Amino acid sequence: MINESIFEDIKQINGYLGIGISQYTGELLLSDKLDNKINLEETAVIFNDVFRSSHTLSRKLSLGKTTVMEITTEKAKILMACSGEDESVHLHVFAIFKQDGNVALAKMVLPKILKKSVAELS
Repeated sequence: MINESIFEDIKQINGYLGIGISQYTGELLLSDKLDNKINLEETAVIFNDVFRSSHTLSRKLSLGKTTVMEITTEKAKILMACSGEDESVHLHVFAIFKQDGNVALAKMVLPKILKKSVAELS
């Protein structure tokens, strides 16, 4: 079973606000946040729907599988990544950062978190 130690690397990245890992169905498995105003349970379900829609759209357009998405808002950046639709455990992870956070580094860390999560849940 995965535990919060899996988030240690990403929590150290400048601008980190929160992270969640969910099953592809939207069920939040594990999360961490710095701000209690962020509702990660609700957020996980909504982001999961966005990601699943992206999976469908990218297949319809023959663009291949969606692996990472980035959303930029006025105040934040949200990264979403997928473990892989064909993996033994299909997971989605999302991370929220301040607008000026180190998103480039986070993009390198998210796949590592997913790989460890899949290994621990397989």
